[in-house]
Amino acid sequence: MQLKLNIHALLALCLLLPGLGSGQAPDRILYNGKVLTVDRDFSVASAIAIRGERILAVGETDEIRPLADDDTAEIDLEGRTVIPGLIDNHIHYLRATNFAAYETRIHGVTSRGEVLARISSRAKELGPGRWIFILGGWSEQQFADAPGGFTREELDEAAPDNPVFIQRTYSTFYMNSLAVDQIAPAIPELYEGGSIVRTNSQDGRTVMYAALEHFPFAETLEGRMDEVRAFNDYLTSMGVTTVYDAGYLDGSYDPVEALHEAGELSLRVFYAARYWADTPRTAIAAAEMLDREEPFQRDERFGMFGIGEHVYGLLHDSPRSNEPFSDDIYAAWHLIIRAAARNGWYVNEHAMQGSTAARMISISEEVSKEYPIGDLRWSLGHANRISEETVHRARDLGWNITLANHTLSGQLRVDGEPSPPIRMIQDSGILWGLGSDGTIVATYNPFHTLWEYTSGKVFPDRVKFEADEVLTREEALIAHTRSNAYILFMEDDLGTLEAGKFADLVVLDRDYLTVPANEVREIRPVMTMVGGEVVHEAADWPR
Repeated sequence: MQLKLNIHALLALCLLLPGLGSGQAPDRILYNGKVLTVDRDFSVASAIAIRGERILAVGETDEIRPLADDDTAEIDLEGRTVIPGLIDNHIHYLRATNFAAYETRIHGVTSRGEVLARISSRAKELGPGRWIFILGGWSEQQFADAPGGFTREELDEAAPDNPVFIQRTYSTFYMNSLAVDQIAPAIPELYEGGSIVRTNSQDGRTVMYAALEHFPFAETLEGRMDEVRAFNDYLTSMGVTTVYDAGYLDGSYDPVEALHEAGELSLRVFYAARYWADTPRTAIAAAEMLDREEPFQRDERFGMFGIGEHVYGLLHDSPRSNEPFSDDIYAAWHLIIRAAARNGWYVNEHAMQGSTAARMISISEEVSKEYPIGDLRWSLGHANRISEETVHRARDLGWNITLANHTLSGQLRVDGEPSPPIRMIQDSGILWGLGSDGTIVATYNPFHTLWEYTSGKVFPDRVKFEADEVLTREEALIAHTRSNAYILFMEDDLGTLEAGKFADLVVLDRDYLTVPANEVREIRPVMTMVGGEVVHEAADWPR
C-alpha cells in the first residue's frame, strides 16, 4: 500500500506543479515486467522509473508510464523478471583482472567433450604456438559424461600445436606435451612425469609462476585498464554490479582507480586494505596502520575499507584440517582486531573450522568489552563447520556471516552434516550474505551460487544439501542483494529496487522464482544496469 501511495503522491505533485513534474520525468521506464524489489516485504511490481543514477519510482505499469515525457525511453519487458544488481561480498577481484582478457573459462560446463571442444576452438582462434590457459573455476567432478582430470593424450589431440596449461586448484595442474616441454625444466623437484603435477599449495605457487612466465600480461597502465575492463564485462554479463575484494596482495589498484577517475568503471568495486602480517613484528605494524589510516577511503563507486580475509596471515584454516593454532598466533590476531575495533575498521575474516570461528568470537567478546564492535558489521567468512552456539554468540556481538560458492567442492558433507549449515544459519536470525570466493576455487557466476543453496546441488548434479537444509529462492536472493548491501554499509543506496536508491538492476531471461530448481544455474541476464547506465546487453535485448 505504501508503494502505491508514494506513486499517487508523485502523480498529484506533477499535476499541481507542472514545471516540477517536467523536470522530474524519468530518463527511462521499464514496464510490463515482474520486478522483484527485495524490499522488506519482498514486494513484486511491474514497472520501474529511473532518472539519472537513481530509481525515481517503482509500481504498476499503469502507475509508472504516466510519469514519462517525450524524452523518456520506454522499454517493454515483455514479462521478464527484474532483480536488484547482485553483490559479491567475497571475490578475489584484482587477481582475476590479471587473467580475464586472455584465459579460457569452463565455469559450469558439465561436458568434458565441450571443454575439449573449447580448447580446440581457442587454439584455432590463437594460431599455432600461443599458450592456452584455464585458471581455476572448475573441478574434475563437474563433468557428467566423464568425470576426472585431463590426460596428456586428449589435450594433445585438442591442441596439437599449442601449449595447454590447466590449473585446478593451487596444488593440481594439467598440461599437454608442449606445455610439459617448457614447464617441467623449471620445476625439476616437482615434476614426476606425465601430464599432471600434484603438490602442496605452497609448492603449487612455484608451478603457477613457472606457467605464468608464458602468460601475455599487459605491460602498460593502458593495457592493464583493458584487462580490468574485460573482467568487469564478464561480471556484469553475469548480473554482478558490486564486488568486495577480500584481500591478498594481488598487484596494484592503479588501473581500476584510473577507470574510476575516467568515469569508465562499469561496476562498484571495493577492497580490503592491502597488507600482509605473519610475524609478531608485522602484526604490530598492521595495528599501527589501523591507528594511522582512515577506515573508509571510498566513495559510492570505488575505494578501500576494511581488513581481511586473513587479518593475520598465519591464522588460515582449511576445510580438511582442524589442527589447532598456537596461542601466539591468536595473540597476534587479537592485537590487530583490537586496533580495528578501536579505530572503527570493518573486519572480514576467514574461518572454515568450527574451532577457529569459536576462538575468534571469544577474542572479539573480550575486545568488545573495551571497544564495542556492534556497529562495525564484522564478517565471519566461509563458516563451513560453525556451531549453532558460535552463530548465536556472533549474532549477539553484531557479527554477520558471509558464505561462498561450493559448486566445485568434492566434500559434500562433513561427518554427515551440511557444510556450511545454511538452514541453521538462516534460522538463527544472524544477518548473512552470499559471495563467490572466486577465482580459483569457485566459479563467480552468482546464479551458480543461488542454484547451490536453493536446489541443494553442486556440479554436475551431486546432492550437497537435503531438502530440509536448503533455502527458499527469496532467502537466497535477499542474501545476494539486500543483506550484502548492509554488510558493505550501503543499505541506503543498494540491495533493493526502491525509490531513491541507485538504479543497479538486472533483467533476466527467465523467472528466477518459478523456473525448475535445476534451471536456476542456467539463468542469464539480458540487461544489466549500474547507476542508471546500461553496462551489459544481450543480443536479444530490445535496444
